[in-house]
Amino acid sequence: MYYATKINSTLLRCERKIGIYGTALLVAFLLLILAAIYVRPAVQTVVLGTSYAELANDPFSENKNAVGFRILTPLISYGLGLRGQLIIVTNLLFAFIFLAAVYLYFRKKLSGPTDALLVTSVFAFSLVTLTTIYYGGYCDSATYLIVLGMWILRSNSTAFYILLFLGLLNRESILFLLPWFIFLGVSEADSKIRTGAKMLLGYGLVFVLYYLFRTWVSSFRPVTFDFEYYFEPFLENPLAYFNVSYGYQGLGYFTVFKAMWIFVFAAVLSFWNKRMIRPLIEIFLILFFVWTQMFIAWDSSRMLTLAFPVMLISILHLFKTNPYNFRNWGYLVFLFSLIIPQMYTAAQIIEFMRSIAYILISLFFAVGSVW
Repeated sequence: MYYATKINSTLLRCERKIGIYGTALLVAFLLLILAAIYVRPAVQTVVLGTSYAELANDPFSENKNAVGFRILTPLISYGLGLRGQLIIVTNLLFAFIFLAAVYLYFRKKLSGPTDALLVTSVFAFSLVTLTTIYYGGYCDSATYLIVLGMWILRSNSTAFYILLFLGLLNRESILFLLPWFIFLGVSEADSKIRTGAKMLLGYGLVFVLYYLFRTWVSSFRPVTFDFEYYFEPFLENPLAYFNVSYGYQGLGYFTVFKAMWIFVFAAVLSFWNKRMIRPLIEIFLILFFVWTQMFIAWDSSRMLTLAFPVMLISILHLFKTNPYNFRNWGYLVFLFSLIIPQMYTAAQIIEFMRSIAYILISLFFAVGSVW
């Protein structure tokens, strides 16, 4: 409690000196530095990251590219002059903006800066941020920032559909969150019919534009990860991809937030006890439809990180209503989660990130580890 009070007074002092926005930027920067210390930061692109780096060199190259449709982050990186391997810096910039946006949103929604700090820390020390730090070149941070923006600005139709289109340009898997967004839009609407009509028009326009974009890109560049790549194996055998990662999918979900999933479980129990059905449906829609990606892909940890909005919904409820005296034990769960080695799973592979927890445990058991 003493340390929480000291942190709270320090953050309030920062807000008086540099404002809430300045404090959000400072918190995001410091957390990003700490997260980079927690896991080994990448200094070069790896696997798909190399394809993104090629796009950052020339977004409109005619050379075959595995991720040739996912042009948003490479194009921004190219425009910033961060080309090739320097796309790593662009991704870190998006992770930084994401953390600052999380802090700002929850600082305005919750009672104090320490609440917002804990929420931001949850995302900083989860795969939402750690994947960007550890696996050089992967452009997921921009997708998470866009999803966050869609959630916050969902009442602004124009902003929402622009963000959706940009999200598709960055990574098309954002489509698996649309059942949640559609439910959210309808359930919050005063007029269901008018909202349904606006959705039909908005989503229809976005999909037409995205189809035209993919057709245009296909006219000058072969792209490996097209719809045929994902869906042809599925149509031949619906369990083709699923069977590859079967048995590792639960671990994949666990790796996203580790022990911090307790926050989601506590929120679900609280929602159920209070008969708050809508957030329960939201959480189900997110978890279920994000999980269905396992039928067309086997990169469990990365695919399932897209379900991160369940933590937004859950932790907002926990801080606002304080069920089960959450404020007394929430930070302890967060600290406990930090000592669990950070894992990442794809197909039937389990990789331990070279986190501080992993190194210490390895040394303890005399396994040995290299930083």
